Amino acid sequence: MKTFNKKNFLLNQNLISSQNIEEDGVTKLSKLHHIKECFFNLAEKLEDKNELKSISEIVTQIEFQLQNVWKFNQDSSYHKFWKIPKCSCPKMDNEDVYGTGHRYINSNCLYHGN
Repeated sequence: MKTFNKKNFLLNQNLISSQNIEEDGVTKLSKLHHIKECFFNLAEKLEDKNELKSISEIVTQIEFQLQNVWKFNQDSSYHKFWKIPKCSCPKMDNEDVYGTGHRYINSNCLYHGN
């Protein structure tokens, strides 16, 4: 699998080709990944649960924008929500059900818990 590296973000070249993503789309994808990384870095520094939940909501919107640029349907079941820093939801269980719409949530998770 070939990848396209734009500002340190690896993008799947085969997917870029099969989805007919133009250069401006590749630039948008790179920028969105960079913005998402910035919010991940911010989340690592925050402790306040409300601020972290706001970060999680922003990351969700970025994920929808990424799906849009990739020309996919906007579907949160394809968001890897458990990868955000400080998320304590089960990683392996969520990987196993990725794309099905089912989620394993830790009730004590700062983002997804009660």
